[in-house]
Amino acid sequence: MAEKIEEMINKFVSEKDISIMFANMIGVKIDDKFPDDDYLEFTVEMLARYRPEGGDFLYDTDDIKKRLMETKDYLRRLMN
Repeated sequence: MAEKIEEMINKFVSEKDISIMFANMIGVKIDDKFPDDDYLEFTVEMLARYRPEGGDFLYDTDDIKKRLMETKDYLRRLMN
């Protein structure tokens, strides 16, 4: 399943799908696979507070892209 998460991350980071619904789907996949990982839980929280334009107490597209690239590296280290 980590490969599927990585594919989803790549799709978001490349801006093929930066919708709120897709960000939420990524969050659900991560939470289902890694429910007890604090780092990944924060990524899930960020995804839940994602709005493309950002706003008070929200994360914009650039914030999420950066976090997802870091999360992808984290997942690679975790799986090795």
